[in-house]
Amino acid sequence: MNNRLEFKNVISNKDLVSETTYRRINNLFSEEEKNNILVAEINPNYMDGIKLCEYYNIDLKMGVNCLICECKRNESKNYVALLVPTGYKYNMSSTVRKYTNSRMVSVAPLEYVLEQTKMEYGSINPIGLPNDWKIFIDPKVMEEDRIICGSGIQKSKLSLPSKYLLKLPNSEILENLAKEAN
Repeated sequence: MNNRLEFKNVISNKDLVSETTYRRINNLFSEEEKNNILVAEINPNYMDGIKLCEYYNIDLKMGVNCLICECKRNESKNYVALLVPTGYKYNMSSTVRKYTNSRMVSVAPLEYVLEQTKMEYGSINPIGLPNDWKIFIDPKVMEEDRIICGSGIQKSKLSLPSKYLLKLPNSEILENLAKEAN
Protein backbone atom coordinates (compact mmCIF):
# COMPACT_ATOMS: atom_id res chain seq x y z
CA MET A 1 0.00 0.00 0.00
CA ASN A 2 1.50 3.32 -1.10
CA ASN A 3 0.34 5.99 1.33
CA ARG A 4 2.30 8.95 0.04
CA LEU A 5 1.30 12.56 -0.01
CA GLU A 6 1.27 14.24 -3.41
CA PHE A 7 2.13 17.88 -2.82
CA LYS A 8 1.12 20.58 -5.29
CA ASN A 9 1.54 24.33 -5.45
CA VAL A 10 -0.94 25.93 -3.04
CA ILE A 11 -1.65 28.96 -5.24
CA SER A 12 -2.96 26.69 -8.00
CA ASN A 13 -4.95 24.61 -5.49
CA LYS A 14 -6.77 27.17 -3.36
CA ASP A 15 -9.67 24.75 -2.84
CA LEU A 16 -7.34 22.71 -0.58
CA VAL A 17 -6.79 25.48 2.01
CA SER A 18 -9.01 27.71 4.10
CA GLU A 19 -9.81 31.14 2.72
CA THR A 20 -7.91 32.86 5.55
CA THR A 21 -4.84 30.73 4.87
CA TYR A 22 -4.94 31.35 1.13
CA ARG A 23 -5.39 35.10 1.59
CA ARG A 24 -2.42 35.34 3.97
CA ILE A 25 -0.18 33.28 1.68
CA ASN A 26 -1.16 35.42 -1.28
CA ASN A 27 -0.62 38.72 0.56
CA LEU A 28 2.44 38.00 2.69
CA PHE A 29 4.78 35.92 0.59
CA SER A 30 6.72 36.71 -2.58
CA GLU A 31 6.00 34.85 -5.83
CA GLU A 32 9.05 32.66 -5.27
CA GLU A 33 7.97 31.88 -1.70
CA LYS A 34 4.40 31.11 -2.79
CA ASN A 35 5.76 28.56 -5.24
CA ASN A 36 7.54 26.89 -2.33
CA ILE A 37 4.36 26.47 -0.25
CA LEU A 38 2.72 23.18 -1.13
CA VAL A 39 -0.51 21.42 -0.25
CA ALA A 40 -1.55 17.76 -0.39
CA GLU A 41 -4.93 16.16 -0.05
CA ILE A 42 -5.17 13.66 2.83
CA ASN A 43 -7.61 11.18 4.24
CA PRO A 44 -9.23 13.21 7.09
CA ASN A 45 -9.24 10.08 9.26
CA TYR A 46 -5.49 10.65 9.59
CA MET A 47 -5.42 14.43 10.14
CA ASP A 48 -4.08 14.05 13.71
CA GLY A 49 -0.31 14.66 13.77
CA ILE A 50 0.92 11.23 14.90
CA LYS A 51 -1.65 9.31 12.84
CA LEU A 52 -0.77 11.41 9.78
CA CYS A 53 2.95 10.75 10.15
CA GLU A 54 2.44 7.03 10.66
CA TYR A 55 -0.05 6.57 7.83
CA TYR A 56 1.86 8.65 5.27
CA ASN A 57 5.34 7.63 6.46
CA ILE A 58 6.39 11.17 7.43
CA ASP A 59 9.19 11.81 9.92
CA LEU A 60 7.57 12.99 13.18
CA LYS A 61 10.08 15.86 13.32
CA MET A 62 8.53 17.35 10.16
CA GLY A 63 5.02 17.41 11.60
CA VAL A 64 3.98 20.51 13.50
CA ASN A 65 0.97 20.86 15.77
CA CYS A 66 -0.69 24.22 16.36
CA LEU A 67 -2.65 24.83 19.55
CA ILE A 68 -4.50 28.05 20.34
CA CYS A 69 -4.39 29.15 23.97
CA GLU A 70 -6.28 31.75 25.90
CA CYS A 71 -4.08 33.76 28.27
CA LYS A 72 -5.89 35.59 31.06
CA ARG A 73 -4.84 38.22 33.53
CA ASN A 74 -7.63 39.94 35.45
CA GLU A 75 -10.22 40.92 32.79
CA SER A 76 -7.73 40.81 29.93
CA LYS A 77 -7.68 37.90 27.46
CA ASN A 78 -5.12 37.29 24.73
CA TYR A 79 -4.90 34.47 22.25
CA VAL A 80 -1.65 32.82 21.23
CA ALA A 81 -0.72 29.98 18.91
CA LEU A 82 1.80 27.41 20.11
CA LEU A 83 3.79 25.44 17.53
CA VAL A 84 5.54 22.27 18.62
CA PRO A 85 6.74 19.20 16.72
CA THR A 86 4.35 16.28 16.47
CA GLY A 87 4.69 13.95 19.44
CA TYR A 88 5.54 16.71 21.94
CA LYS A 89 3.36 18.26 24.61
CA TYR A 90 2.85 21.99 25.12
CA ASN A 91 4.53 23.62 28.12
CA MET A 92 1.64 26.01 28.79
CA SER A 93 1.66 26.37 32.54
CA SER A 94 5.25 27.36 33.10
CA THR A 95 6.68 28.65 29.80
CA VAL A 96 3.64 30.35 28.23
CA ARG A 97 2.11 31.61 31.46
CA LYS A 98 5.36 33.22 32.58
CA TYR A 99 6.28 34.63 29.18
CA THR A 100 2.87 36.23 28.65
CA ASN A 101 2.61 37.38 32.28
CA SER A 102 -0.74 35.62 32.55
CA ARG A 103 -2.46 34.32 35.65
CA MET A 104 -3.97 31.46 33.71
CA VAL A 105 -3.29 29.80 30.35
CA SER A 106 -5.71 27.25 28.95
CA VAL A 107 -6.75 25.77 25.63
CA ALA A 108 -8.92 28.39 23.93
CA PRO A 109 -12.62 27.59 23.47
CA LEU A 110 -12.94 25.63 20.24
CA GLU A 111 -16.01 27.48 18.96
CA TYR A 112 -14.25 30.83 19.40
CA VAL A 113 -11.10 29.62 17.62
CA LEU A 114 -13.05 28.22 14.66
CA GLU A 115 -15.13 31.39 14.39
CA GLN A 116 -12.11 33.73 14.56
CA THR A 117 -9.86 31.72 12.22
CA LYS A 118 -12.49 30.49 9.75
CA MET A 119 -10.64 27.16 9.83
CA GLU A 120 -11.83 23.63 10.52
CA TYR A 121 -11.22 21.66 13.70
CA GLY A 122 -8.05 19.60 13.53
CA SER A 123 -6.46 21.70 10.81
CA ILE A 124 -5.67 25.02 12.49
CA ASN A 125 -2.45 26.51 11.17
CA PRO A 126 -0.41 29.59 12.10
CA ILE A 127 -0.64 31.17 8.65
CA GLY A 128 -4.33 32.08 8.62
CA LEU A 129 -4.61 33.37 12.19
CA PRO A 130 -5.84 36.84 13.14
CA ASN A 131 -3.02 39.42 12.93
CA ASP A 132 -3.13 40.29 16.63
CA TRP A 133 -2.60 36.73 17.88
CA LYS A 134 0.97 35.96 18.90
CA ILE A 135 2.62 32.86 17.47
CA PHE A 136 5.17 31.09 19.66
CA ILE A 137 7.42 28.57 17.91
CA ASP A 138 9.50 26.00 19.74
CA PRO A 139 13.11 25.99 18.42
CA LYS A 140 12.76 22.28 17.58
CA VAL A 141 10.30 23.25 14.82
CA MET A 142 13.01 25.36 13.18
CA GLU A 143 15.48 22.45 13.08
CA GLU A 144 13.68 20.99 10.06
CA ASP A 145 14.04 22.65 6.66
CA ARG A 146 10.40 21.94 5.81
CA ILE A 147 7.42 21.35 8.04
CA ILE A 148 3.98 19.89 7.54
CA CYS A 149 1.00 21.53 9.26
CA GLY A 150 -2.73 22.01 8.90
CA SER A 151 -4.14 23.81 5.89
CA GLY A 152 -7.22 25.22 7.58
CA ILE A 153 -9.40 22.42 6.22
CA GLN A 154 -9.46 18.79 7.31
CA LYS A 155 -8.85 17.21 3.92
CA SER A 156 -5.33 18.56 3.35
CA LYS A 157 -1.95 19.52 4.82
CA LEU A 158 0.56 22.24 3.99
CA SER A 159 4.27 21.79 3.47
CA LEU A 160 6.47 24.85 3.72
CA PRO A 161 9.98 25.93 4.70
CA SER A 162 10.11 26.37 8.48
CA LYS A 163 11.82 29.77 8.07
CA TYR A 164 8.57 31.12 6.55
CA LEU A 165 6.97 30.88 10.01
CA LEU A 166 9.11 33.81 11.15
CA LYS A 167 7.57 36.01 8.44
CA LEU A 168 4.14 35.69 10.05
CA PRO A 169 2.92 38.67 12.10
CA ASN A 170 3.70 38.39 15.83
CA SER A 171 5.75 35.21 15.46
CA GLU A 172 8.73 34.45 17.62
CA ILE A 173 10.77 31.55 18.85
CA LEU A 174 10.08 30.63 22.47
CA GLU A 175 12.48 28.29 24.28
CA ASN A 176 11.06 25.35 26.25
CA LEU A 177 7.65 25.50 24.60
CA ALA A 178 7.70 21.81 23.71
CA LYS A 179 8.21 19.13 26.31
CA GLU A 180 8.70 15.42 25.88
CA ALA A 181 5.51 13.38 25.84
CA ASN A 182 5.67 10.71 28.54
